[in-house]
Amino acid sequence: MKSKLTILLLSIFGCSVISNAQYFEDAYRFSNTNYSLGSTARMQAVGGAQIALGGDISSAVSNPAGLGFFNKSVFVFSPSLDFISADTDYSIIRPDEVINAPGSDLTFRNNFNFSNIGTVINFGKGRFTDDKFKGGSLAISLSRNNTYHLSRTYEGENGFNSIVDNILQGAGSKSLNELSELEYAAFDQFIINQYEDDQGIFYTSNVGGFPIQRETIKERGSHYQLNMAWGGNYDDRLYFGGGMGVQILNYKQNRSYEEFDFLQDGSDMDSLNAIFIDDEIRTRGAGVNFNAGAIYRPASFLTVGVSYTSPSFLSLDEESFIDLEADWDPGSTFTEEVDGETTTYDLANIDPYRSNLFVNTYRLRTPSKVGLGASMFIGKSGFLSGDLEFVNYGNAKLNSDDFSTSQDNDDIKSAYESVVNIRVGGEYRFDSFRLRAGYAYFPDPFKDTNLQDRTNITFGFGYRTFDYFLDFAVVSSISQQQAVPYFLDPETVPEDFAGQPVATSDIQNTTVTVTFGFNF
Repeated sequence: MKSKLTILLLSIFGCSVISNAQYFEDAYRFSNTNYSLGSTARMQAVGGAQIALGGDISSAVSNPAGLGFFNKSVFVFSPSLDFISADTDYSIIRPDEVINAPGSDLTFRNNFNFSNIGTVINFGKGRFTDDKFKGGSLAISLSRNNTYHLSRTYEGENGFNSIVDNILQGAGSKSLNELSELEYAAFDQFIINQYEDDQGIFYTSNVGGFPIQRETIKERGSHYQLNMAWGGNYDDRLYFGGGMGVQILNYKQNRSYEEFDFLQDGSDMDSLNAIFIDDEIRTRGAGVNFNAGAIYRPASFLTVGVSYTSPSFLSLDEESFIDLEADWDPGSTFTEEVDGETTTYDLANIDPYRSNLFVNTYRLRTPSKVGLGASMFIGKSGFLSGDLEFVNYGNAKLNSDDFSTSQDNDDIKSAYESVVNIRVGGEYRFDSFRLRAGYAYFPDPFKDTNLQDRTNITFGFGYRTFDYFLDFAVVSSISQQQAVPYFLDPETVPEDFAGQPVATSDIQNTTVTVTFGFNF
């Protein structure tokens, strides 16, 4: 189901095509975890800037040294609600121009989930002990690494080419048993036909004209992590800790693609009404990682922190299939002669093509992460905090006993680069109330792209007493993604037919999180 897509396409678009979604895309998709998503509302509201902060269950993932700040035990749970919209425009990129094809769509999706739930058990020696080592705290929590809930739809006129051109390019001079699943499905539905002469095998199209193209891409699933971490306190100056995370991943992508209303170019093959392609991939898996960190207080008003998160070692199972149906006019026929025998097919009554279920198992090692942070406390009035997180997505690596991953690993190194994620935020306190705000910046890890980097604007408030606390946060995230239904090699396409269809989605995700906490 997965075949080689040139790095040229990835470097321009950073996306997948029908029936050609690559494993190196999974390397980024499942490596792109964000501990802010699994944080409490307090930490989300300050932009996720928490590497040098402590006293929050979120430290189990961001920097376990922060657990050393606890002097009491706590139970926390944080339900969240995501409001996601995608405004998608469709265009055709020609060698010398970009044509905005008529048609765009705005889609919405809501998703309820839990950012985190868990407990911190304090094993401190009391606030007035003379011992340098003050004890520590153990955290057990379930936190969100990522959420896959996005729907995108686009539609537009393509007056230059069709997915059939992509299928013909792929089929080339292959024999039938060498065709990809999509290519064979097109042959089965009489969209393309095979011929052989003295020069060898070749394929022709039974479709004339140019279509209106429409696609809906739906992603579903989640990526959670079960954490066990411990943090200790030495002399209220040095905090240190480490932990382990067990990851649980479930991802599903469905792409429903159509071509219809073929605009004729004089061809007499004008009886095809539409092509429908349904392509689905589902991935499940689990893995493990480790983290460690330290926080140092050089002055009463300042803390600095460092954290390290090891690569995650994921074992993944994938299931995929592709269905294709050609809708021909009633009475449409196709006649062929093989070994002197003539056969006529009634195209309007052929059954849709249904592929077998393809199953693959593979392993993914995600890149490690290094974080640096600093927090400045303004008496008892609040604090300012900032983080830098270093990730090199080109260090991800795939491995499988079912197929060769060498090309995908080469593509990972060629396609991805290192990034520095930035998080800043602050809190203002008055009596038992808290006001918070923050900002986060996540650069696009694809090389040589012009996609908009993801940014988060955050704010929130909280109320705290000796026995319980209640926090509220809103995170407004803006990002951009691109998708292509198929790719045409520009070196082999006649100039009149050259044109790469591209769907660009402006994605707005507003997350509302409430954290309830009880001290004990």
